[in-house]
Amino acid sequence: MNKDAIRTTQRQLYDILVTRGVVTAQIAGSQSISDSMDSIVPDMTRVCKNDVAVAAALSEQTNKTNLLVVEEGVPLSFAGRNDNWVLYSDTLHVVNPYDSTVLTRSVQWVRNEVGVDTFRIGIVSQSYLSQLRAIHALESDAGEELDEKQALQNVDNILRTAATEQASDIHFVPTQTDKVNLLFRIDGVLRVQSKIDLKVYEAIVRSVMENRCGVLLTTNTQQDGKFELQLSETKAINLRVSTMPVVRKSTSALKMVIRLLGNNDKLANIDMLGLSKANKATLTKLGDEPNGIIIITGPTGSGKTTTLSAQLLDMQSRHPNRNYHTIEDPVELQHQGMSHTEVTPTLSFAQALRGMLRQDPDVILVGEMRDNETAELGYKAAMTGHLVLTTLHTNNAHESIGRLERMNIDQQIIATNTSAILAQRLVRGLCPSCRVQYRLCDDDKQFQRYGAHKAFSTLGPESVVYKASPNGCAQCSKGSGPGLKGRRGVIEILSMTPEVQVAILEGVNPSILRRRQIQEGSFEDLWDDGLRLVSEGVVGFEELEEVLKDYEQDRKKVEESGARRGASIHALPKSTPKHQLDVEQL
Repeated sequence: MNKDAIRTTQRQLYDILVTRGVVTAQIAGSQSISDSMDSIVPDMTRVCKNDVAVAAALSEQTNKTNLLVVEEGVPLSFAGRNDNWVLYSDTLHVVNPYDSTVLTRSVQWVRNEVGVDTFRIGIVSQSYLSQLRAIHALESDAGEELDEKQALQNVDNILRTAATEQASDIHFVPTQTDKVNLLFRIDGVLRVQSKIDLKVYEAIVRSVMENRCGVLLTTNTQQDGKFELQLSETKAINLRVSTMPVVRKSTSALKMVIRLLGNNDKLANIDMLGLSKANKATLTKLGDEPNGIIIITGPTGSGKTTTLSAQLLDMQSRHPNRNYHTIEDPVELQHQGMSHTEVTPTLSFAQALRGMLRQDPDVILVGEMRDNETAELGYKAAMTGHLVLTTLHTNNAHESIGRLERMNIDQQIIATNTSAILAQRLVRGLCPSCRVQYRLCDDDKQFQRYGAHKAFSTLGPESVVYKASPNGCAQCSKGSGPGLKGRRGVIEILSMTPEVQVAILEGVNPSILRRRQIQEGSFEDLWDDGLRLVSEGVVGFEELEEVLKDYEQDRKKVEESGARRGASIHALPKSTPKHQLDVEQL
C-alpha cells in the first residue's frame, strides 16, 4: 500500500486520539509515517502507551465493534497463546485489523478449526485479550506445563481483570476433579469465572507466593503474603494472599484467596457514599469535633473501612493542619498527608495505639477495637483531647453500647466520650438501564408492610418504585445478578444526645432504647435509610430484605416490663429542660 494511504489512516487515528485527550496535537503532528500498514497500530501503541485507547480509536475509525466486556454464557474461542485474536459469539476480534497476514490466519482458523463460516470482524485491545485468555482459556491449557514467565503473566492478567471488574476478592477453589474453580467476588457475591487445570493452577499458586510475595511455598500449612501490582502509571493496588490446605480425594491441595485492597479508592469520598442530607450533615459535624470517639459497626464486608476513609479525607480537606494517624490490619487505603501503621504479629492494636499517643496525634483511626485493652486506650485517647475513629462488630448501633460495657468500659465514660455510633450495610443496587418500574400498590404485600412509611407518604399508593429486571442487560452482565449493578450503603447514626446519655447512665436496655427512639421518630434506623433509596429507585425491596433484619422487629410496641435496667429514657432530671442538659451534670 502506498504512503498516502498509510499517512491518511494514521492521521485519522491520531485525530481521534487527540480529540479524546489521549495524546496532544503536538505529539500527534510530530510522528513520522509508519513503514507499513500493519505497523500503524504497534507504532501508535508505543507512542500512546495505552493500547485500550488505540483499540477504541480503531473501532471508531473502522466502524467495527470493540470488545470491552463479555457476557456470561456467550462462547469464547481462543487459538494459540501468541495469536492476537479471539472469537466471541459471531465476531472475530483482532488486535490489529491492518495486519493482513494475521487477519488471513485468523479467518482460516475460525473456518477450519472452529467450523464457523459466517462471522464479522471486530477489534480487541491486546491487554483485554490477555485478560480474557488468563480467565477463560486456562481450561483449554489442560496438561500443559507453564513456565515461570507464563505463570506470572497469567497471574497479572487475572488480577488486572479482577481489578477492572471491581472485584474485592479472587478465590481459587480446588474441586474433587482435576480442575480448580476461579471465582471473583463482585458486589459481595461470588461468581465462577472459569475452571483451571490443576497443573496450571499449581504453577500459578507457586508463582504468586514465591515470585510475587517472596514466601517459600509449603503445601501442608496455612500461609499469608502480600504484594503490590501496578495497574497503570497512576494506579497501583495492594494485594493480600492467603493459602490453606484443603482435602481433595485422598490427597490435599491448596485453596488460595487474594484480596484486592484499595481497588476502588474513588468510593472513599463522602460525596460518593449516597448519604442522605441529614446523615451527611451529621458526619461533617462529627468530623469538626476536637475530641471523642466515632464508632462504626457492621459485619465484615459492609463498607466500614471505605466510610471511615471517606470521613478522614473529608476531615482533612477542612482541617489540613491536624496530625492524622491510622492503625489497621491490614492498611487498605493510603492517603497523602496521613501516617499509616499496619498491625503485625509483633505489633498489636493496643501496642501501636500506646506508641501513637506519644506522637502528638490529633485524629486517630483504630481499625478495630478487638479487646478490652484497645478499647480502654481508645477511650483514654478521647478523654485526653484526641478524636478517635474505630469499628466494632455488632448488628446495629445500639448493640454497641452493650458490647462496650462487656469490654469493661464504664457507662459514664461511654456516655460522655462517645460522639456517635454508626451502623452500616451494603445493599445490591438496581441496574439503571433495565430496572423495572411499578406502583407500590400493585404489590399488596409490600404495600401493607411499607406503604405507611414516610418515604412513600407523598404519593401514597401511587408511589412509583423499581425492582431488578429478571433478565438483566449488557450493562449489568458483570454485576451480582440479573438487573443488579454495584452496591449502595445504608447507614444509621446514633448520636449521643443528652437524652441518650441519660438513658445509658440509668441503664436503659439498648434494645428498648432503640425501639422507643424509632417509635418517637428521634432515630432513623437502617430501614429508614434503605427505604429512602427504594423511593429514589436506587435499590429494591428484595435487596433490602436480603441484608436487613425483619422490618417490623424494632417497630413492635415497647412493653414497660423489662424495659430498663435502671430508668426510662424519658427520666431526665425534672429541674433541667432537655435542651439545657449539660454533659458535666451527668
